[in-house]
Amino acid sequence: MQVRILRSLFTASAIAVSLAVVAPAHASFPGANGRIAFVTNRDGNFEIYSMNSDGTGLVDLTNNPAWDDAPAGSPDGTKIAFSSMRDGNPEIYVMNSDGTGVNRLTNDPANDFRPTWSPDGTKLAFVTERDGWFEIYTMNADGSGQTNLTTSKSHQEDDPSWSPDGSKIAYNSARGPQTDIFTINVDGTHQTRLTKARGNDAEPSWSPDGAKIAFRSIRDGDSEIYTMNADGSAETRITQNPGFDFAPNWSPDGTKIAFTHITEMQPSNNYDIFVMNANGTALTNLTTIPAFDNEAYWLNAPAL
Repeated sequence: MQVRILRSLFTASAIAVSLAVVAPAHASFPGANGRIAFVTNRDGNFEIYSMNSDGTGLVDLTNNPAWDDAPAGSPDGTKIAFSSMRDGNPEIYVMNSDGTGVNRLTNDPANDFRPTWSPDGTKLAFVTERDGWFEIYTMNADGSGQTNLTTSKSHQEDDPSWSPDGSKIAYNSARGPQTDIFTINVDGTHQTRLTKARGNDAEPSWSPDGAKIAFRSIRDGDSEIYTMNADGSAETRITQNPGFDFAPNWSPDGTKIAFTHITEMQPSNNYDIFVMNANGTALTNLTTIPAFDNEAYWLNAPAL
């Protein structure tokens, strides 16, 4: 499986490292700050867990021997879309927010991964290699109507994140020597480049009010979290941490951002989920055990 090798900040020889280094980007939808879904290998293989926003109340949602990752909560908090290798190659699934009612949505010999919901909950965007390279597709929430949105035929497109007003999808594209953040209308028109700084920019995540986009950039020599206005203006670095910060995701009330932090890009290092205020202050480590904890997604789901 190599669905995320291109997305890695660094080359990794072990597949576990290459897959855990990076994470999906998703929009957050307005609501109350509930539980946080995330991916962890603390039980020996990669599963999707959820926890309260203070790190308590851990629950294994998938509990499956296959690789499960990339959780994305529905706008109403009742469903989680995710990708899984339980049927032999990465496909998109959906389950209830408590882990019950698992349903497979895609069935293609190519790799399908990185689901993200539309704000009305009727559609999903996802990434697929079925055209020979990474493209962004959309489909109905039941898996029907799968349609190629980006149709680039020459560029790798990844990390879809649906805008809260439903009009656009942010994503990153490798259209040159680096990756940059773009937006596209949901009908496939008006692809617009937002970032142009030297260094790879990826993993866009819309704020719940649609005014800002958080993203990961290595423009300053390591991976840090930035925010910008939805039109690409006012780029601001909000993390200043030794090591690598990536995979930002806004809280439903827009006041906080969850992200992944590692101290050094080494196979033996821990990946931890942190939460901070939206301006980068008040960092709190939610996961502290030796494990790859990654891919945080803030749910509109009540605490346990």
